[in-house]
Amino acid sequence: MHQPSDSQKPQPLEPATNRLLQGLPPKLRDHLLNSCELVNLQFGTILCEAERPFKYVYFPLTAFISLVTLIDGHQPLEVGLIGNEGMLGSTLSLGIPTAPLRALVQGSGKSLRLSAAQLRRELHAAPALVNQLNSYVYVQHEQLAKTTACIHFHETEPRLARWLLMTHDRTHADQLHLTQEFLADMLGVRRSSVTVAAGALQTKKIIHYSRGEIIILDRKGLESAACECYNMMIRDYENIFS
Repeated sequence: MHQPSDSQKPQPLEPATNRLLQGLPPKLRDHLLNSCELVNLQFGTILCEAERPFKYVYFPLTAFISLVTLIDGHQPLEVGLIGNEGMLGSTLSLGIPTAPLRALVQGSGKSLRLSAAQLRRELHAAPALVNQLNSYVYVQHEQLAKTTACIHFHETEPRLARWLLMTHDRTHADQLHLTQEFLADMLGVRRSSVTVAAGALQTKKIIHYSRGEIIILDRKGLESAACECYNMMIRDYENIFS
């Protein structure tokens, strides 16, 4: 089995800020930062349930959040990811108090948190905040549409590569703790399909995978292995927020 060399071992990256907040006018941004509390999010924590009111909204810094849809008789299926590029609870800007999907912490780390009641007050006072969040709602809608098409049309290996890239963008580290069962649930496939797909990426020396630990060895190789959905989602975000 291929073992990573010292140069291939994961290196810590710089701590992240929240890009959605950073894109606000400075005075408004600073006001919101001062209003938020810094919290540690733990892996597996459910932050909200579908069709139930938001209690808090979250602006991830180093944590990231999975949006999953639930259908009776089936495992939850991931349809979106939120990292430091966005927030959980953006649909409050549309006047909708309930969550559209279950949200759970997929990557432990830090996040800024604000009560839903406080965010609603800020939305009434700051049109720039409404515009920013509405733009993000649009981006999430585009991500959801592309994820749905990706699940239906693309093979497991390029989908796994895309998912690892999206996770890598949000973890700020090259080493990921991801079991086969977890990956199968996130991708909506059988564990055997994850085994084959991860094995193919490891044979190409793009990743190192052992006992639920994935180390990304070749970011460029992973980008080449991923389906086009990854670049399309990146462009969607940059087109709106550039």
